[in-house]
Amino acid sequence: MFKRLNVLLIAFIFFMIIGPAYAVSGELSNVKDYLDYLTDDEESELQEAIDSVRTGYNLDVVIVITDDTEGKSSKDFADDYYDYNGHGVGSDSSGLLMLINMAEREVWISTTGKAIDIFTDSRIAEMIDDVVGHLSEGEYFEASNTFIDDIRYYVEMGVPQGQHRVEQEYQGQSSTAYYHKVTYFDKVLGLMQSFYVFLFALIISGIATILASLSSKGTVTINNHTYEAKGSFVLSSSRDDFIRETTTKTEIHKDSGDSTSSIHTGSSGTTHGGGGGKF
Repeated sequence: MFKRLNVLLIAFIFFMIIGPAYAVSGELSNVKDYLDYLTDDEESELQEAIDSVRTGYNLDVVIVITDDTEGKSSKDFADDYYDYNGHGVGSDSSGLLMLINMAEREVWISTTGKAIDIFTDSRIAEMIDDVVGHLSEGEYFEASNTFIDDIRYYVEMGVPQGQHRVEQEYQGQSSTAYYHKVTYFDKVLGLMQSFYVFLFALIISGIATILASLSSKGTVTINNHTYEAKGSFVLSSSRDDFIRETTTKTEIHKDSGDSTSSIHTGSSGTTHGGGGGKF
């Protein structure tokens, strides 16, 4: 009787101590497949890869597959999911989340903390290009693995030279629209769309043409044959001599060199970067 009570007491204490740890671990699982596209083995393999990234690079990685974004855009849902579910490493909650939104067939990568500086706009665009092919074919495990591999690749490269953050408003209604930095060239293009600019240019060109015509004093009468006696120059032979051949090779890197990280503020007040596309 007493032995049985002791066993039950030990089991109860074990459950009270160990049980919450398992519950917390389950809640913080980084692979959230709400549509069961991934097998249990695939989820476990992805989780192991994510754990190694978290341990080795101090970056959290989250993958979410769903068709319900609660009425939010892919961008807003990805940011909020990351913020309100306790993801992130360090005081700045560094990490990335890839959302696969099956309702809109969109993929969005949200970055936080130091991940914003490492994963610039151009790098995120490359990562999106790398995964959309797999997603279009329904290869969700392969797309997730590619996402993690790309994270390792760019983290090893580090923050690109000249990297800087640009805070911008989100452009357009589509959650797949990219951020756009307004440059001097954009302003010039904006001016060129005005009717008055074209009218002004037409008037100036017309005045210039008239002035050029009035200043002309006659036609040109001297050319390359003016001082040459007729028949004095005859080309008797011609020859092409090959001297040498020079070949120059230039290595083309995957990273295009764009060092801009576009940022915005999520509903939680946290700063995020990111980008996305359709598949």
